[in-house]
Amino acid sequence: MFERLILGSANFGMDYGISCGRRLSNEEVFQILDRAWQEGIRWIDTAQAYGGSEEVIGNYMRQKGRIFNIITKLPHGNYGNYKDIKEKVLESKKKLQVEKIKVLLLHSFKTFDDKRELMSESLERLKEEGLIEEYGVSVYHVEEVFDFFHAIKKPFVVEFPANVFDRRFIRRLKELKELKLKLLARSVFLQGLFFLPEERLTGFFAPIRDKVLSLKKKAELLNLPLSCLCLIFVWQYSDIEGIILGVDNLRQLEENLECIRSNMSFSEVLEGFEVEDENIILPYNWR
Repeated sequence: MFERLILGSANFGMDYGISCGRRLSNEEVFQILDRAWQEGIRWIDTAQAYGGSEEVIGNYMRQKGRIFNIITKLPHGNYGNYKDIKEKVLESKKKLQVEKIKVLLLHSFKTFDDKRELMSESLERLKEEGLIEEYGVSVYHVEEVFDFFHAIKKPFVVEFPANVFDRRFIRRLKELKELKLKLLARSVFLQGLFFLPEERLTGFFAPIRDKVLSLKKKAELLNLPLSCLCLIFVWQYSDIEGIILGVDNLRQLEENLECIRSNMSFSEVLEGFEVEDENIILPYNWR
């Protein structure tokens, strides 16, 4: 039932999220991973940029003997040659304590755009040498996916934002699927923006105050946790093969798993909530 669920791990290694914004203790992480494993979840999304996340995951897998499939990301940098790139991948392997990384993503499209030939050749070489199984890119804009595809000229894994507010990729799912890409959605809760209390929806976020409050009211009328409403909105799109879900505690994980079990659908209920303003839907623009 939870084959499409990928556990997000940014807060395993650093303060993360606008609503909670804290790093989980190792004890909390282990409890979450224990429960995820028991429920059949076998994928974790991480990155070198997530502080100590890779190390925490690696220590868990070594201590428990439970090997998750890992998606990790090559940090943005000014790579001069293949050796520089390979060293970063070997760092991740060492921290994760795995023989092979299942999926390596470029954490930024700019990393590819700066050194297209080097990155294209290096990703393929990492695969040929058995260091990684698949590769791809994490993006913010639909055009970046098509650009990457035309350069690579073969299917790859792509991770993109998708949520109640941000539907840019959702509108193009059919086109993306035709390219035979493996589609992974992140930012289902928009880094916790949907959970901000009313008193924090001021200043920069004032323009979407009414939408956030209306979304919360909708969840109340349906007698559902707000997180469930947001999660099911993305879950209903079956072309998305993996959905990355971050949680702040074990209770949240269990609540979201129960939500998925309910097999509900709310596409019509959530019409009118889309936001086009990239200052709002792209967290790197927040101030």
